[in-house]
Amino acid sequence: MHEIPAELSEKLAQVPQLPGCYLIKGREGRVLYVGKARALRSRLRQHFAESRPTSAWHEHMVQRAQDFDFIVTSSEVEALILEATLIKKHRPHYNIRLADDKSYPYLVLTDEDYPRLMILRDLPEAAAVARPGQRRGFHDPKRHRVHSLSVGRIFGPYPNAAAMRRTMRMVSQIFGLRTCSRPLDARSPRQPCLNYHMKRCPGPCLGTVTPEEYAERVSQAATFLGGRTERVVQQLRAEMQRASEALQFERAAVLRDRLRALERATENQVVVFNDTVDRDVLAAAQETDRAVVAQLMVRAGRLVQQNQMEFTHAEKHAPEEALATFMAQHYAHGGEVPREILVSHELADTDEWEGLLRELRGGPVHLRRPRRGSARALVDMALRNAQFALERLVTTQAESKRAARAAVEDLGQALRLSEPPRRIECYDVSNTGGHLIIGSMVVFADGLPDKKSYRAFRIRTVEEKPDDYAALGEMLKRRLARAAAGDDRFLPLPHLIVVDGGRGQLGVAEQVLEDAGHQGTLALAALAKEEEAVYVPGKATPLDMTSHTRAQFLLERVRDETHRYGLVRHRTLRDREVTVSLLEQVDGIGPERRRALLRAFPSVEAMAQAGVDELATVPGITRPLAEKLKRFLLEELS
Repeated sequence: MHEIPAELSEKLAQVPQLPGCYLIKGREGRVLYVGKARALRSRLRQHFAESRPTSAWHEHMVQRAQDFDFIVTSSEVEALILEATLIKKHRPHYNIRLADDKSYPYLVLTDEDYPRLMILRDLPEAAAVARPGQRRGFHDPKRHRVHSLSVGRIFGPYPNAAAMRRTMRMVSQIFGLRTCSRPLDARSPRQPCLNYHMKRCPGPCLGTVTPEEYAERVSQAATFLGGRTERVVQQLRAEMQRASEALQFERAAVLRDRLRALERATENQVVVFNDTVDRDVLAAAQETDRAVVAQLMVRAGRLVQQNQMEFTHAEKHAPEEALATFMAQHYAHGGEVPREILVSHELADTDEWEGLLRELRGGPVHLRRPRRGSARALVDMALRNAQFALERLVTTQAESKRAARAAVEDLGQALRLSEPPRRIECYDVSNTGGHLIIGSMVVFADGLPDKKSYRAFRIRTVEEKPDDYAALGEMLKRRLARAAAGDDRFLPLPHLIVVDGGRGQLGVAEQVLEDAGHQGTLALAALAKEEEAVYVPGKATPLDMTSHTRAQFLLERVRDETHRYGLVRHRTLRDREVTVSLLEQVDGIGPERRRALLRAFPSVEAMAQAGVDELATVPGITRPLAEKLKRFLLEELS
């Protein structure tokens, strides 16, 4: 049994017995573990004074723990959603996490008079509580906004983005959903688009379809996306029969074609149960620090979809913990909760999970590990899928690491270094005519991107006109100065510095290294953009890389990644400046109100599309000011 430190024991006594999330911290406030709890005080006491045997990871985590924080939520479901958000934000060492913090896309039907099917990533928490096809209770108490649109129904997430896009195109075409973003009001243009002429859109912009007729299409599309294809087929057959009996042969032919397309799209679905209960089948496979959870979606007895999600930091965790992590990621952020969930491993706190899922679904949920029969056979199928996916993942990763190490060794030979450059940093400069100059630093470790070490610099000393040489010099000086000051974010120093450019950029970098006392201790190279020539100090002509193709490819990959990262950061800052400058032109909007607007809306486009009443809900924005802002943005963005 662990002894609770005195300083933590007093703090534990002040923790309420309420639902919420907790963050266990180590030295310097680093978050080690994020968890959720039905009763915060009891769960934290379990961590710090555990009487039953603990797992290896838990024992190690508790030994490193020095403090904790907690956040009270209004319900366990809110705690579940917040937990996933905190894990993604803090990247705690002892939590199983989605591999590379992937963000899986969702399909969303917008809540408009004529809804569209859209793709969204990083679904905000406000939208995540709007469950698929549900608009009652906790799930959708208000109209939740996403990218200035109200969320109607959410489907996903989809681990396979290519398959999701195929599904999106198929659904839009079969059911005739509009794909344009034009406003459909009295001021909207009446010129039909190409999709209308190709009979892929019923033309709501022309008024050729009523909201009621279009709503029926949307309802059928939502039913199909929910996996209940047989119900849609029955509805279409009934509609076709009624149209035929009413001598509406043209409409009957349209419904016939839609029915045939739907049947072709679902002909490979396999019947795996004789009943009509909706189920998810979950199975976890684990090896070293990786885990894969396979999901089989069974709707109305048919296997309609298969997914796999990859997780990292799974070392010393049990497979059932990977299952719990999947359920938190999937169901709390948009995944439809079925009536029954079959799992390959027994979960701890099954009753607590059933309560959470019941609240998310708005109805009963049965969570179980089957021992025999067809349910067990389906779990075994999911487990085999998880194991195969994990084997492919581990093999692919091993091959990628071997290839990357070979490229690093080849680069060391090409540059005639005493050791392979295991840590490479590359630098590039992005600017817009001398304004808003951004320096980007990208890091590769053992030949692979180390994205958490990427850094961007807002160049301060270069103004008015572009000067890439001066900007590069400033960036390198600041980077080396931060390392000399002991800033962990800029340590360790690299084995090789690569600059994007030719002899000129190389000379700037040489001078900076010499001034900082690193000449001869840090390797240096420059890669010219057009001819892909590699320059090194002390050599007037570029290196002959014909026998070092792997090294050449690695340098180009590092340079291209630096260029990409710099453009992304430059675009982000440029858009932010444009937004700020636009809002500052509105009389009555100062820094405080501008910040409040940007917290409430993701962009000025979102503000322009919002209603006056919604703008007026932002702190500090009165209704007259909201009307003024609305008029200004419509004029500026039209």
